[in-house]
Amino acid sequence: MPKISEIDLGSALLSTFILIGFIATGFVVIRLTIIGVNYIKENFLQKEEAVELDKKPKSKNKGF
Repeated sequence: MPKISEIDLGSALLSTFILIGFIATGFVVIRLTIIGVNYIKENFLQKEEAVELDKKPKSKNKGF
């Protein structure tokens, strides 16, 4: 009977580490998604701001 309890202990440890690996992978995917969304958001905002700055009407009055 000691062999059965050893198998159960090993199986429980293996299952625990596999579960921890899945959870860690989930966190990595979520973090990469957040980083990607922020990167895309920043790049599009910079392009839109550059377009808006270029479209400002220039004053025809020069000097005073």
